[in-house]
Amino acid sequence: MAVVKVSGKVSKVFGASNQGLSLVESYKSATGEDYTRTYTVWFAVAHNVPEGADVTVFGQLSTKIEDYEDRNGQAARKVKLDINNAQIDVPPAPVTNAPF
Repeated sequence: MAVVKVSGKVSKVFGASNQGLSLVESYKSATGEDYTRTYTVWFAVAHNVPEGADVTVFGQLSTKIEDYEDRNGQAARKVKLDINNAQIDVPPAPVTNAPF
């Protein structure tokens, strides 16, 4: 599996012990159109990330093609994106000029 690093906004937290979340990544296409991509992120241990938080995670990407019925009742397919064994990428603490 490929290792990916994704930044986005947490739209949902789930799992028995908060071990999963839904992360929405926003991006622009080559033609300048705005798009979003949603990942299901799974952690090995519980996390304390609240809904609405902006986070960066990295982990192993897996994909699955799923069949579903669209709003008009037509059969359709989508690619489900999961990030497994995820970890939160914590930015380094800012350096402060402390008197020594």
